[in-house]
Amino acid sequence: MEMVNLNWLSKDGKIILLTRMFRSFAFGFISIVIGIYLKEIGISSLVIGLLLSASILGGAIFTILTGHYAFVLGIKKMFLFSLVVSLIGISVFIFTENYIFLLIASLIAFISPSGRELGPFLSLEQAYLPSTVSARNRTKAFSLLSIVSHLAASLGALIGFLPSYLQNNFGLEKVLSYKMVFAFYFILNFFALLLYTRIADIKFEEKKFELSERTKKIVAKLSLLFSVDSFAGGFVVGSIISLWFHTKFNVPLSTISTMFFIAGLLETLSFYLSGKLAEKIGLINTMVFTHIPGSICLILMSFMPTFYLAGLFYLLRQLLSEMDIPARQSYVVSVVSPEERPQVASITSVARLVSSSISPAIAGKILLLPFLSPFVIAGTLKIFYDLTLFISFKHIKPHEEDFQKREEQRVY
Repeated sequence: MEMVNLNWLSKDGKIILLTRMFRSFAFGFISIVIGIYLKEIGISSLVIGLLLSASILGGAIFTILTGHYAFVLGIKKMFLFSLVVSLIGISVFIFTENYIFLLIASLIAFISPSGRELGPFLSLEQAYLPSTVSARNRTKAFSLLSIVSHLAASLGALIGFLPSYLQNNFGLEKVLSYKMVFAFYFILNFFALLLYTRIADIKFEEKKFELSERTKKIVAKLSLLFSVDSFAGGFVVGSIISLWFHTKFNVPLSTISTMFFIAGLLETLSFYLSGKLAEKIGLINTMVFTHIPGSICLILMSFMPTFYLAGLFYLLRQLLSEMDIPARQSYVVSVVSPEERPQVASITSVARLVSSSISPAIAGKILLLPFLSPFVIAGTLKIFYDLTLFISFKHIKPHEEDFQKREEQRVY
C-alpha cells in the first residue's frame, strides 16, 4: 500500500515518474518494431546492428554532455535539451529511409533498442530523484520508477503488432505502417517534453566540483564492472531478441508483442520485490544473487529447439535478472555525497552506454549461432560481472548505514 500512497514523494518526483511512463510506453513498442522495420526497408543485418549500436553510443555521448552541464546550468535544462534533440532525431526516421541519415539520426534520437531508458535521461533522473524523497525512501523511489517504467513498457509492447494491424485493416503499405508507429513515438515524447517544463530546477555552485579521492576509486571500479555487464547486455537488447525470435522461429509480431508484454509484467513484479529484498539482505546481495540465475536462463535459452521453450527461459530470465536495477541505482547514489551525484550518475551511465553500444553490431552477425550465440556470450559475461561485484563491494556500505553504525558505536 505504501507504493500506492505517494505522499512520501514530492510533486516533482511524481512528474519524473509520469515522464518516464510516457517514454517507456513508447520504448515498449518501438524496440520490437525497429529491427524488423529496418530489415523491411532493405538494410542488412550488419548495418541494423550498427544502427542499434549508434543509438546507444549517441545516448552515451549526450550523457557526458548533460552530466557536465547539469552541474552549471541545472538538471531541468538538460532534461529539456535532451528531449528536443531526441525529437529531431525521431523526425528523421519518419521522413527518410536513407541509411546514412538514419545512422546520424540514431545518434540523437535515443531510441532504445532494449525497450528501456538508455539515453541521457537515465543519469539525469538518477541525480534528480533522490532530491524528491528522504534517504529512507530512496531505494523505494528507484523501485517505483522501475515499476512504472516497465509496466508502461509492457503495455507499449502490446501494440508492437500495430504495423500489421494497420496493413490488414486499413490497407496501409508496409513501410508507411511502420512510419505511423514512429509518428506515434514522436507524439509521446512531445508530451514528455511538456511535462518536463513543470519540474523545479536543481542547480549547484558554478565552480568546478572535484570528486573526492574515495569517490573516484569507487566510481572507477563500478564503471569498469558496469561496462562488463552492459557490454554483455548489449548482445541481448530487446530489438535483437525480437529479431532472433522472428528469424529463428518465424514468430509473427503479434506473438512477440504478447511475449514482451508478459515479460514486462514479470519485470514489474521483480522491481517491487527488489525494494523489499534490498531492505532484508542489502543492495549488493540483491544485485548479485538475483542476477546470476537470470544469466543461466539466458544461456539455456539459446539451445532451446522450440519457440515455447525458448520463450519460457526468456520469461524466467526477465523475472530474475531485472531485480538488480533499482538496487544498483540506489547503491550508486548512496555511496557518494549529494553534490557528487550528477557527475557519478553520468560517469557510470556513460560507462554502461559506451560498452553496450558495441555489442549489438556483433550480435547481428552471430545471431543464430548456437554455442557462440549472443545469449551464451551475454550470460557468461554477466555471471563474471556478478561474482566480481560481490567480491569487490560487499564491504562498502551506503553513507547512511555507515553513519548509523558509527552512531551505535558512539552510544555503546
